[in-house]
Amino acid sequence: RYSVLVTACDDDQFNFNYDVTMYAGFIPEIPGLNPRHYKGLVEYKKNAPLKKVAEPKNLVWAEDLDLSAFSGQKELPVDRHISLTLGGSMFANGQVLDIINNITYIEPKIPTLYSALSLGELAFNESLYGPQTHAVVLNHMEHIEVTLRNPNTLPHPIHLHGHVFQVVSSGPEEIIAPVGVSEVDVPRPSKSIKSYTGRVPVSRDTVVVPPGRYIKIRFRADNPGAWLLHCHMDIHMGMGMVMTFVEAPDILQKTQRIPHQMTEFCHKLKIATEGNGAGKHAFDLSGLPKPPKMANFPPK
Repeated sequence: RYSVLVTACDDDQFNFNYDVTMYAGFIPEIPGLNPRHYKGLVEYKKNAPLKKVAEPKNLVWAEDLDLSAFSGQKELPVDRHISLTLGGSMFANGQVLDIINNITYIEPKIPTLYSALSLGELAFNESLYGPQTHAVVLNHMEHIEVTLRNPNTLPHPIHLHGHVFQVVSSGPEEIIAPVGVSEVDVPRPSKSIKSYTGRVPVSRDTVVVPPGRYIKIRFRADNPGAWLLHCHMDIHMGMGMVMTFVEAPDILQKTQRIPHQMTEFCHKLKIATEGNGAGKHAFDLSGLPKPPKMANFPPK
């Protein structure tokens, strides 16, 4: 996702057409679906003549790591490192699900935000949000570096709620051949390493992690809340490529309150508004679905 600044004309003598082509390189070309074309009119004055503008030539695609943030914010320091490996796996129940660090996301019985607000000091205990919530608790104002590893054959656009992060480096990650795919058919990623050391890194809330690459991002935990990190491809998010950052629950409990309209709505739906991920007190997680087991395959 990109933000673009457009300088408007200082008169209304002409109107202009615009033409946008969006192409997803990781799926086949499908007429009408990929690429997609969007056309419209930039209208300065009704019935003004259209002015034709020559298409620019020799355009060069710019990678995110080659750009710099308009804010001028230099590379953040690091207080804590978190490594996340993206993937997918067959599970013992026959389902193919997506995973982060071998955990496939399953929603808790109550919203994670409600747990963070109601657990008191226990809100720093990551296990109480439920094993499939994949909660990681962050301290207030920590500087976090997350390494997103993609040893797969598909790209994953990873989106973080609640923050804009810096993209600070990228490098090679060995691709793991999917079950049933020969090693010789696995693409070999670029071995290049790109780093922003000493420069102003680009800022994003979504970054594409290419096949066989890692991306390192940094952000400051300055926004108390419960924030999802997930693949922005809906099918992968629905299959479980999701985790949760529970940020500064101590500050959250002092500064935030859930509107009573929300709690009343939850009660009507028989959803608890206090307690751990199961809607129970303290360490009682009974009622949560059992974590699915990954299937065992014979060694190659």
